[in-house]
Amino acid sequence: MVCLGNICRSPMAEAVARALVAEAGLDGDVMVDSFGTTGAHVGEGADPRALAALSRRGWSLPGHRARQLRASELAAIDLVLCADRANVAAVHRLARPDAGRVRLLRSFDPGATPGDDEVPDPWGGDDLAFDLALGRIEAACRGLVGHLAATRR
Repeated sequence: MVCLGNICRSPMAEAVARALVAEAGLDGDVMVDSFGTTGAHVGEGADPRALAALSRRGWSLPGHRARQLRASELAAIDLVLCADRANVAAVHRLARPDAGRVRLLRSFDPGATPGDDEVPDPWGGDDLAFDLALGRIEAACRGLVGHLAATRR
């Protein structure tokens, strides 16, 4: 899971996907992690508003520390899911991975439509902005885990 600073969207996606992967019994096959495309927040915890949004919906993310994605890590990652197109472009500039391995997270959301297929950055917003982002993340992660379960059979 990738966003700009690894303090809002990608940590929320990590928490949701990790829990859904475990619930589906795929945690032995699927590893979920998150990164930022910039180093602006490396070492910081998740934004308190992101943690509050997660908590309101019953998700948890203990011990998160922001990390920056490095080109050397991309070779070991099967699927890179980005919150928005700017982060897709940043990942491609980083190491030019196979195009099919880098996608928008919401490409797994059956409710996403062209022009509304990104997770908006809630940073700088209020609780409603974080809840909106989390709702889109949840829908995408449910679709993702459904896809993973179907392809693992």
